[in-house]
Amino acid sequence: MLSKNSWINFEYFQLVIIIFLGIIVRIYFNVGHVFSDDAYYSYLSYTILDGNFAVDYLGYPVFPLRFVFLALNALSMMVFGANEFSTMVFPYLFSIGNIILTFKIAKLFTEDDTIAYLSTFLITFFPTDIVFASLNFPDLINVFFINLGIYFLLKSYFRKKIFLSYIGGSFLFVSMQIKENAYYILILFLILSIYLGIKNRKFVPQLLIGILFIGLNYFFEGIIYLFLHNDFFYRITVTNLNYEYSYYDFFPYTAQKLSSSKNFFKNIFDQLILINAKSVFLRRFYLFLPIVASVQTYLNFKKNKYALVNFWFWGTALLMIAFTTSFTEYKPLDLSRSWYIYPLLMPAIILSSIFLNKFSRNIKAGLIIIYTLGSLIMCFEYQTFFKSDYLDELKKFLRENSSQMIYTDHFTKYSIDLIRNYESDISKRILGRTFDLTKLNKGDWVLYNQKHIDELKLQKYDFPDFIILKSDQFKKVAAFNDFIFYEKLP
Repeated sequence: MLSKNSWINFEYFQLVIIIFLGIIVRIYFNVGHVFSDDAYYSYLSYTILDGNFAVDYLGYPVFPLRFVFLALNALSMMVFGANEFSTMVFPYLFSIGNIILTFKIAKLFTEDDTIAYLSTFLITFFPTDIVFASLNFPDLINVFFINLGIYFLLKSYFRKKIFLSYIGGSFLFVSMQIKENAYYILILFLILSIYLGIKNRKFVPQLLIGILFIGLNYFFEGIIYLFLHNDFFYRITVTNLNYEYSYYDFFPYTAQKLSSSKNFFKNIFDQLILINAKSVFLRRFYLFLPIVASVQTYLNFKKNKYALVNFWFWGTALLMIAFTTSFTEYKPLDLSRSWYIYPLLMPAIILSSIFLNKFSRNIKAGLIIIYTLGSLIMCFEYQTFFKSDYLDELKKFLRENSSQMIYTDHFTKYSIDLIRNYESDISKRILGRTFDLTKLNKGDWVLYNQKHIDELKLQKYDFPDFIILKSDQFKKVAAFNDFIFYEKLP
């Protein structure tokens, strides 16, 4: 018979095995640079390292505000070199850290080891977390800091050690410099603080400290922006500029893609129900865990259990689906991008684990096997979604021709420079209607991507007529799906 200490060691050995599986599966489904928003983040990170932050930057105005995320990338580039690998280091480390944090948070909320281990297993094999462990996007890291803040605040409350709440508040403070999802937590804390204040006739200091630290972020960064840009509300100014820059990615334009209607109430319905609610609850990439979590919240309510997790789940879900992303007009966030699930992931995982734990050992094992197989299938689907096969070939081609001068749009150029490790100035921007492609030197290449050009035109950038690439002045060199290389002839 195992002693108490031996049992504890065995339990933590299980956790080590789960983490090891998480490491393996994340290495296997490595995706890397996907020529998307990660191009902007990589470039901005490199400019920190180069000492010219955001100089000559063309891209989404809000991205330079996510300075902590960019600084982490810059640190990785400093250690591992300015290359694609360095952009994957911190997402990978935080993804593994997220496995450990899930165990700690689930145990803290439920006080049940089995539920904690189930939660850890679910996050280990959650497809979005597996794939985004190798993508240079801020969502995973941002929500890790938010959840770490929640963990310390809750631990402070349970253990009645107020200093822990200051640690938690500090992590929420940091998260605001990665991405703005702490808005959701701020609102939840305000609602919960008012409710508990009325119910118990006293406020919970941990909630007030969390609110205070999120507010302090606005104050301190406002002071800095006041000196740098003469604008205390520079974040709000830039956010509004970002809406104007990429208006097509925000309501109502996102909703109008469904019906082409310009009726405000029709667009609201389409955005909130047919796009956002559907994206959260009926998306195969999430293996329908939010639906399972929703069922469990009902069961919890009937038994008056896990009220805090219920509130965390439904509060976050409703805010993600319906809350405005603008202070000047109503603009609900478009949730069509699957990585926007991150703020909801932790409570959904914990609730799903509570649901699984109700079944017998054999049924539970069968459901876990089905979940694992579904996860692996969705990981392959993610690789198809990001077109990783042809992107790997494109990267290899760029590295094999690293000394070849390439002209392309500024967005694609950011990716080219990263893949070539920023080693020399052998790529040039094609920008402006008057840019003359016929003036290129013999042997120079043009990398053309119609989808990139179409989106950049929506952002108000002008380009020359690329029809000339089909003339006898150019010849096609290679093609990797949407990326086509042309060579300038004599």
